[in-house]
Amino acid sequence: MMVRRFIGIAMMLALALTLSACESAKKVMSQQKDAPDEFVVYQRPPISLPPEFSLHPPDAGSSGPQAISPTDQARAALLQQTPRLQDKAPANPNLSDGLNAIMAKTGASTADPSIREVVNSETSILSKEDKRLADKMIFWVDDKPYQGTVVDAEKEQQRIRETQALGKSITEGETPQVKKTRGTKGLLDF
Repeated sequence: MMVRRFIGIAMMLALALTLSACESAKKVMSQQKDAPDEFVVYQRPPISLPPEFSLHPPDAGSSGPQAISPTDQARAALLQQTPRLQDKAPANPNLSDGLNAIMAKTGASTADPSIREVVNSETSILSKEDKRLADKMIFWVDDKPYQGTVVDAEKEQQRIRETQALGKSITEGETPQVKKTRGTKGLLDF
């Protein structure tokens, strides 16, 4: 009984020493507060006009600096050519001027209309591979066996010799096939 009491007291002392080393525990136990100093004044910079405020909006019909995209500028710099202006796509008469402007700025008006088919054809191979992997991992199923006909070479050679010996056409008779039964695999006997 005395040993238990001694171990309990030792654990309480160890816990108190551990907590006294922790800064946040000291703040909680001493009820010390870190209130902000309300007499400190933070200076803020004065409000001023930006240095480019003297710029004027471009004239109507003139092309601004955005007419050449950064990609085209980089390509022209690397190839030591002069940058070309972007081609403007014709405006869609079914959309408002605002929507046409948004479509032109985002490049949606020059987008490839068959992009969905391109993406589907590029990713169809990946989706088939993913399905095969999932089947192998979950169901322990191997690839489906070849669906075509596999000819037994020895029996076919013998059949051809027999039909030629009888003077018949080679195409007469039934072609012998190899029939493999697929053994069951896996835990679920697929």
